[in-house]
Amino acid sequence: MLTTEQWQAGKNIISTLKHNGFEAVFVGGAVRDYVCHKEANDIDIATSALPNEVKIIFKRTADVGLAHGTVLVIEKQVPIEVTTFRTDGEYTDHRRPTDVKFVRSLEEDLKRRDFTMNALAMTDSFQIIDLFNGQQDLHNKIIRTVGMPIDRFKEDALRMLRAIRFTAQLGFSIEKNTFEAIKSCAKDISYVSIERITAELEKMWLSTNLNIGLNALTKSNLVNYLPGNFRFTHEKWAQLGNPQDVLVCWTFLCLLHDKPNALELARVFKLSNDLKQQINQLVKATEIRYERQYTIDDLYQFDESYLIHAEMLSRIVCSDIELMPIEGIVKRKRSLQIQSIRDLVISGDDLMRWYNKPGGPWLKVALTKIEHAVLHEKVVNDSTEIKEWIMNEFNSEV
Repeated sequence: MLTTEQWQAGKNIISTLKHNGFEAVFVGGAVRDYVCHKEANDIDIATSALPNEVKIIFKRTADVGLAHGTVLVIEKQVPIEVTTFRTDGEYTDHRRPTDVKFVRSLEEDLKRRDFTMNALAMTDSFQIIDLFNGQQDLHNKIIRTVGMPIDRFKEDALRMLRAIRFTAQLGFSIEKNTFEAIKSCAKDISYVSIERITAELEKMWLSTNLNIGLNALTKSNLVNYLPGNFRFTHEKWAQLGNPQDVLVCWTFLCLLHDKPNALELARVFKLSNDLKQQINQLVKATEIRYERQYTIDDLYQFDESYLIHAEMLSRIVCSDIELMPIEGIVKRKRSLQIQSIRDLVISGDDLMRWYNKPGGPWLKVALTKIEHAVLHEKVVNDSTEIKEWIMNEFNSEV
């Protein structure tokens, strides 16, 4: 586990910093994962060296967050973030400190972190530095803030949602005082940008304990202050289980709404255009299954993955539908003569040559007719057969 390129690159960077008279340690989630005997490749280093000192020591660096003391060091083609020990200034907007102060003390740096399990550090010889009993909390599967929980959440309200997300990712419970502080400060989540909220929700969508996270989201009152009128609290979530799929979870959240609207969901949570289109497709495929079984045209319209996900989602959301066996859907989908118009053995150039006329609106009409005929097995997907069919059946129209 500790022989990956990232860990080796991290060890080399720490060794170099120490050789130059600075303190340097591994920090963050990678240390937590190491203590939990999990693989971790997202390696972060904290150091007493100032950013400009880091840039002098290493030949290959990139500025990724100098205002917060972070320099990206490239060690043998492996990028590692190296951040100067720091303390945070006053938080005035529940989101970010007004400034940061670089310090030479590791303890001061660890004191500003959110949870005890994330306030662990580790030397390059893999000795754990644990100033806040983080290892004990990990052993007991407890999420607890460093210091007073209300102070931590008033500093950065996103930490409340991070705590919820960790319950879903790790299957941990939130320590009583920490949880009560989340309930008290829940409304402050409205200060957090929707992009940061969306990022935390998507990490939760990928978790292995989704319902633990959703239950904590509900009981903490945070669910009441999330944007939009979406049903994060619904008994059908338990039936969904742990798909560990961002598209499926966003779509399910959309489908639980009285009037599913993928475009509105994407607008509220500022989802990418690509993801918006995927959700819209999956919503359409699922709503078709509410009404009827898939036709040949449905099977042709949607990718196989949409058809499979839609069948699964429709069974949960609309429990009285007539089931279609997944293997049957896949078999019928794959048995189609073509999966898209690109699979036709002829092209527009062929049609223009056969009819000896330039392109125009007629060309799209003819290709669409051929596509439909091949799909419905009125003609074989063979150039000779298609030419004879189109010339005989639709010559006058074309």
